[in-house]
Amino acid sequence: MIIASNLASFLIICVVCFLASTLGPLCGIGGGVIIKPIVDSLGVMGMATTSFLSSLTVLTMSLSTLTQQAWGTRRHPERARTPCPPTAIPLSIGAALGGVAGKVAFNAIRGSLGTPETVGAVQAAVLFALSAATVVYTLLRSRVRTLHITGTVASALIGVVTGAMWAFLGIGGGPFNLVILTLLFSRETRDAARESILIIAFSQVASLAYTIASASVPEFSPLMLVAMATMAVAGSVAGKRVAARISSRGTDVLYALTLVVVMALCARNFLVLL
Repeated sequence: MIIASNLASFLIICVVCFLASTLGPLCGIGGGVIIKPIVDSLGVMGMATTSFLSSLTVLTMSLSTLTQQAWGTRRHPERARTPCPPTAIPLSIGAALGGVAGKVAFNAIRGSLGTPETVGAVQAAVLFALSAATVVYTLLRSRVRTLHITGTVASALIGVVTGAMWAFLGIGGGPFNLVILTLLFSRETRDAARESILIIAFSQVASLAYTIASASVPEFSPLMLVAMATMAVAGSVAGKRVAARISSRGTDVLYALTLVVVMALCARNFLVLL
C-alpha cells in the first residue's frame, strides 16, 4: 500500500511538472507557483526540499525554452521574432539581484513576522489578491494606457523592486512578469512571454547560487530531481510547439485561466494555514 501510494505521488508530481512547464513557452510563467503547493499537499517531502526541487524544475524549463528559441532562430532566421529589447538584460539582472536581496531580508526578519503558518497564510492572501487583479487587468488590458520605459537604469530598478517583492511572497514572479512587461514596457503578449522566460532564468540561477553559497541545500532524492527536470524539458518542448500555433488572444485566455488556478491554490493554502 505504501509503495503504491509513493508511486501514485511520484506520477502526480511528474504530470504536474510537465503541465506546469508547458506554461513557460506559452505565457511566460515558470510554473513553480503551481508545482510547489501541489507537491506540498502530497506530503511526500519537506517544504524546503519542495521549494528547492521546484526552483530547479523552473530553471530547467527556462534554460530548455531559451535553448529552443536560440536553435530555432539559428535554423530559421527568417522566422525569428523581434530581438529582446535593450532593457531586457538590465531588467533580468535587476530582478535576480532583487530576488536574492529579498530572500536575505525575509530570512532576517522572518522570526518577527509570526509563526510560519501565519506568514504562509499572509503570503497566500496577498498572492490571491495580486492574481485576481492580474486577471482583471488581462481582461481589460485593451482599455488600459501603458507606459513605454526604455532607460537602462529605470529597467534595472524596476527589476530590483519587483524581484524583492516576489521573494517576500516566496515566488519567482513568473505569473506577474507579463503585467510588468505589458504595463510598464508596452510589450506585445508573445514578446512579453519570451522575455519573461529570460527574467525567470536569471532569477533562478541567482536563487540557486544563493542557496549553494548559504549552505542551505536540503536533502533530496536524485531520482525525483531527474524526473522533475525531465518533465520540465518535455513540458517546455510541448509548450513551444503549442505556442507556435496559438494566437495572442489564446495566450491571454490561457494566462487568465492559469491565474484562476493559482487563486484556487492560494485560497486552499490560506484556509489550511490560517
